[in-house]
Amino acid sequence: MTSRNAKYGPLARGIRRDLSEKGWVPIRFWLIWWASLAVAMVAFYVVLTPIWLGLRAAAWAAELRSRLAAR
Repeated sequence: MTSRNAKYGPLARGIRRDLSEKGWVPIRFWLIWWASLAVAMVAFYVVLTPIWLGLRAAAWAAELRSRLAAR
C-alpha cells in the first residue's frame, strides 16, 4: 500500500494510484445507469403498483364479504 492511500486503510489494498486520479465516468455507464433506472421505475409504477392495488382491493372485498356473511 502506498503512502498516498494509507488514509484508506485495508480498503486501498492493491490500489496503485490515489483515488482522486480515477477520472471521469464514461458516458456509456451513465446511459446504462439511466436506462436501468427508467426500466425499474416503469416496472414498479406501471406494472407492480396496479397489481398491488388490485390485491389490496381483493383483500378488502373479501373482508367486507366475510363481515357481511357473519351477520
